Amino acid sequence: MSILQTLALLLCLAVSFQPGDARCPLAILGRRSLKQADLPPQPPLQFGFYDISCPSLNAIIDERMRFWVLQDIRTPAKILRLFFHDCFAAGCEASILLNSTSTVLAEKDAPISQTLDKYDVIENIKWTVETACPGIVSCADILALAAAKSVELAGGPILQTETGRRDGVVSYLAGATASMPLSIQKIDDLLAMFVQAGLDLTDLVILSGAHTIGEVHCTNFADRFDPAANSPFPDPSFGEQLRAYCTRGGTGDMATLNLRTFIDLQSPNSFDISYFVNLIVGRGVMTSDQALFNDQRTQPLVRAFAGNRTLFFESFQASMLKMGRLHVLTGTSGVIRRQCGVYP
Repeated sequence: MSILQTLALLLCLAVSFQPGDARCPLAILGRRSLKQADLPPQPPLQFGFYDISCPSLNAIIDERMRFWVLQDIRTPAKILRLFFHDCFAAGCEASILLNSTSTVLAEKDAPISQTLDKYDVIENIKWTVETACPGIVSCADILALAAAKSVELAGGPILQTETGRRDGVVSYLAGATASMPLSIQKIDDLLAMFVQAGLDLTDLVILSGAHTIGEVHCTNFADRFDPAANSPFPDPSFGEQLRAYCTRGGTGDMATLNLRTFIDLQSPNSFDISYFVNLIVGRGVMTSDQALFNDQRTQPLVRAFAGNRTLFFESFQASMLKMGRLHVLTGTSGVIRRQCGVYP
């Protein structure tokens, strides 16, 4: 156990919290049990982990994802976001998929998780995989592979994905609340969250590029309409366009209407470089988006990706591999869940 985890445990006990209590700081620092934390190093992830044990896995992922994209073209963005939330909360071990119980509130019920979607898609893929290869493939790997396939089906690169993850056995609301970057944050705060997770400034810019697909609720950038927030739109006409849309021409309350808009208005369902191009011309939707261009530390990367699709795609592959390795469970750690939303 790390020094930080030891201090957190002592604090929990001092105030009569149990380590599993969602209010306990240890739950925020990491959801693995003390027994798991003391285990020796486990084997690393690898390419083709299931080539022998479940040779039909990739074909199942491909077929199921294509089916679900036909039902809803927004599926790739939503699956990719699920994977991001899972890895950031304390590791890529499918805890974001677990349902709350009568005694424990899970990550998916945290306020920041309320707009997550497509749990049913992952559960459907898991059911299909279980039919072919019972008890073999983890929910964590299914989510990782589905996220990679999402990028491909949206027109992005074909991502190589390491596998061999096992599933976590706990999920705490506090972990999601404490760990996720927010749309209203500037670079320093965003970077702190990425470093805490095990990533860096370059990963911050690259992974933000996933915003080239998907939507955002208007309330997530309402701060930009407040003059006191010091995060105005560089292109005022773009800001007015968004305000008019989010309030239906100024006749409604933004929070009450709860409308959504695409983050990349040019090509919202295509995984491309237009997200970065939009930042250069001042048409980033969220504070956290436009901050990437406004900050001199990240602006060169934004410019580089805006002008070079190949560079962005290759960089995205590298950062996805890096994120996919965050605090994974392998070897004898964790379990293989039969249902992704149910505790083993």
